[in-house]
Amino acid sequence: MPIRRDGSVTTGTRANLIAGLRSAAMSQAAVDSILDQAGRFTENIADIYESEIAAGEVGADGTGQASEEPILGPRSPTSLLYGRVQSGKTAAMVLTAALAFDNGFRIVMVLTADNIELVRQTADRFRDLDGPRVLSTVELTEWDAAEEELVDDVARSGLVFVCAKNWVRLPQVLRFLQRINAAAYPSIIFDDEADAATPDTTLLARTSGKANAPAYPSTINRRVVENTRPGEEGESAQEILTHSMFVQVTATPFVLILQRPSSPLHPTATFLLEPGAGYCGGERFFGDFDPDADIPPLPQPPLVLVPDREYSLLNRRPVPAALATSIEFLLVAAAALERSGRPWPRGGYKHLSHTSPRVAQHNTIADHIERHLGTLRTELRDDPNAALARFGTAYAELQRALPSAQPLVSLIPTITASARQAQVFRINAGTDSPAYGPRVNFLVGGNILGRGLTIDDLLVTYYLRQAQVSQMDTVLQHARMYGYREALMPYTRVYLPRQLAILFKEIHESEQALREIYQRRQGGENVPIRIAPRSRATRPGALEGNERLYAGNLGQIAPHYMIRDPDTVSEICRLLGTARVPLDAPRDQRATRVALNVIRLLVTQLKSSPEDAGRWSAEAVLGLIDVYEEEYNGEGTVYVRAFDEEPNEERTRGRLSGPEIDIVRLASPNVPALVLLCWPSTDPILWYPTLVVPRDMPTYIVCPS
Repeated sequence: MPIRRDGSVTTGTRANLIAGLRSAAMSQAAVDSILDQAGRFTENIADIYESEIAAGEVGADGTGQASEEPILGPRSPTSLLYGRVQSGKTAAMVLTAALAFDNGFRIVMVLTADNIELVRQTADRFRDLDGPRVLSTVELTEWDAAEEELVDDVARSGLVFVCAKNWVRLPQVLRFLQRINAAAYPSIIFDDEADAATPDTTLLARTSGKANAPAYPSTINRRVVENTRPGEEGESAQEILTHSMFVQVTATPFVLILQRPSSPLHPTATFLLEPGAGYCGGERFFGDFDPDADIPPLPQPPLVLVPDREYSLLNRRPVPAALATSIEFLLVAAAALERSGRPWPRGGYKHLSHTSPRVAQHNTIADHIERHLGTLRTELRDDPNAALARFGTAYAELQRALPSAQPLVSLIPTITASARQAQVFRINAGTDSPAYGPRVNFLVGGNILGRGLTIDDLLVTYYLRQAQVSQMDTVLQHARMYGYREALMPYTRVYLPRQLAILFKEIHESEQALREIYQRRQGGENVPIRIAPRSRATRPGALEGNERLYAGNLGQIAPHYMIRDPDTVSEICRLLGTARVPLDAPRDQRATRVALNVIRLLVTQLKSSPEDAGRWSAEAVLGLIDVYEEEYNGEGTVYVRAFDEEPNEERTRGRLSGPEIDIVRLASPNVPALVLLCWPSTDPILWYPTLVVPRDMPTYIVCPS
């Protein structure tokens, strides 16, 4: 449906972002790129609202009023705004909100992770909106006194509520929304970092059927989606804002995609937000890293590999060698930037240490940094020649990406001044927002630095955090070094062990593959998620536990039961006949090349019953075929034969022997092949499908149908 793209809120907000009214100024090209995408996304939202919530309320000619009638669809629609880590998702939300206010929406609710600094940061960025008033739970006590004024603001220009996903704050905001009759207006709920806190962490336990399983979903899930707890019925954001679009925003949607399609958290529509020029993500940091390269060849900057034993040295008295080197590199890089003519940023340059979620270790790392800075200050003051020699290693590292760097001796005065003014901050739930110094700042933290927060002018990351089984979404969110930083890349370094560099690379490739699949599968279909080795996609407690895993070592993917429906059997015979696939060819002639669309049509017909617990799923198989779409090059292999004898048993398992799987793989070495077994070979009355997968296929996980 048509929307206004040049309304007063939109044009004013665009100007504010370019001017840097509330945050760092953005180039006109960057803002217009995001605005173009936000415009298409808002148009998509308006279309969904019109067809699934109510007609005539939003859009260029929308009334801006919500009726009391039930919504048109079976449930509130869920859209996913899928960006990349540090790629401008907040700016996209701000511009989408601006367009929404110009097109009939009157309330925007922004849910953030339970982090006061993140709430402040998000609210401040939304104050770039030119017109609507922005409130946050940081100043919640001020709301009551202005209630009547806020009622007028909703009708006149709209309101934005930025709220932490906190079990105390969220109910307070929901009660306030009820008092100002927010349900009378079209709304958007932006769930920023939607895969954090909102998913029901009791889902696996509750679907297990155990007697001691929790009776209700987890608290934040109830307060956001649907609340059935006695005494709290109906007290959720989606139930109070009855005419609302629920928009999930994240760079790591794994737990959302793996919900059942019937779940209110499973996105029914997805919009891929593409980063603009100058974005440096996983391909820039880990794309050229070769995990199989023999040591000693060094990885290309910005990676610096640290010894595997570095982690075991953290709790000893001496400052670990790689940590010391990373500290020295920040001082050298910051001095080189200053000597290049670049002005010091308002909050100085940053060094981030992320080694553990434990506060005790944060204190240990901070102590190491402070001691080493003390050593450097003393040496710079008392023994300049020794200092010059010490910083030689960091300077050589800088020259790997910046051969034309100013001579080290000319950097020493700036290094000395920066070391004197260096500040060290422990960042955790119990600390206040850091008041950054003007030169160099060292941040030490864990989970609170791992999601959502933007760390401007971050030059050095010292990352040693390890787990026995890593979660892909958690690790990817730790990549705070990603972002719009092309000009800083020669001065940027990530210090980490080889095994963690491999993990980041594999997770980057998995996420890249997911985005590529999503570009082709936009209709809410099941989307396979590639799993990095020695990791899992997300926390298992928020899933039902019956997700399907597929890997190359499976060989064959098959159902438990034959497909005997006469109409289905007939249609499969027709499709094979049209494609000239023989049903009774000799063994060495059974593999037939057909158009990939024919294979898709065959698989679509081969749906197993809901009771079939086998690995076969038509939706999942279609997803795996999509993964390999480019390699198919328009054609795939179908292999058909009859059973050796009439199958009498009702339940069965994969029927291909190892040698026959090898024959199929030889005919289709790099992509999955569809195998169809029938009985009899003429005028079949049943079919039994199997997908033979490549031997080296990575592991994929797919949500249940």
